[in-house]
Amino acid sequence: MAVEVAAPLLMLAEKEENAEIRAFWDLSKGVTYTMNFPELVGKYCVGVGFPGWLFTADEQGHMNLFHLFSRTLINLPDMDMLQGFAFQEELGCDRITYVQKALLSSDPLSSTDDYVLALIQGYPRTFAFWRPGSKSFTSVDSTIPYCAFSDVTWHDGHFYGVSFMGNIVILDFTSDYYSTTAARVIMSQIPPRVACSNKVYIVYSMGELLVINRDGCHNFEEGDDSYGVKQFRVYKINDSSYEEVKDLGNRALFLGFSATLAVEPPPGCQGNRIYFTDDCREAYFCMERGGGKDMGVYNLLDGTIVPHYTGQSYHKLTPPLWV
Repeated sequence: MAVEVAAPLLMLAEKEENAEIRAFWDLSKGVTYTMNFPELVGKYCVGVGFPGWLFTADEQGHMNLFHLFSRTLINLPDMDMLQGFAFQEELGCDRITYVQKALLSSDPLSSTDDYVLALIQGYPRTFAFWRPGSKSFTSVDSTIPYCAFSDVTWHDGHFYGVSFMGNIVILDFTSDYYSTTAARVIMSQIPPRVACSNKVYIVYSMGELLVINRDGCHNFEEGDDSYGVKQFRVYKINDSSYEEVKDLGNRALFLGFSATLAVEPPPGCQGNRIYFTDDCREAYFCMERGGGKDMGVYNLLDGTIVPHYTGQSYHKLTPPLWV
């Protein structure tokens, strides 16, 4: 996001009993709130970068934007309108989690017709975009051949996408009409630690485009829950090259199963920290309880990790996430 926002709430996982009651952990105050959301029961949810907004999908392929605080519901084209999606061929969780990331360019409550929704979808993970009123999605699948994207951010009329290999694509939405010719690639000199990392995130903050890599997500021992963050590294893009950032100053990053956020931390949160949730689906999907183990606060200055939420909250479909 281009603007700094307040620290998000941690939406805890759906429970088997009373599934319509969702809990939200406020880490700045150390309290938990509960609210009734029948609209979210059984849904796959992803945070989209603005407070209270979620992208949701269900097993029938219906997709929506939902605002928790106003209960505003925006219907999106169904999943079968996404390029490459085949309802009968996608099974179970692969179908409902076909969209892995979602990001809004602006808040639909204040810009009812003037915003863009970006999705990272399918296998390999490619871009799709939607504007209010559109009956379908615009797909971008050939900007970098054989490239799978990990995350996306927005700044000043442009989406910036980062691949798992650290390539960055800029997509220009400054005009009313977008075409694939508006995409261009930054072919950066990618540090090996970025190219070989498990997860890669991107966010625009205080005039800097930051790329964050996360090591320790993947675990190839089926049923073994020993996966977990080992290290984060933060880089800024400087003249089409990567420069490592060892000090974020009074900034905190929030990342995981939501759009990546950079905030000036309120009381109860700290700068130079990365507040992370468990989005290591490749590791936890084979475990009965699902994801929710790999959460905490990473100190960028000394590499230590402490918990933020100390309770237990697990789910295969939607583990805890920032909203």
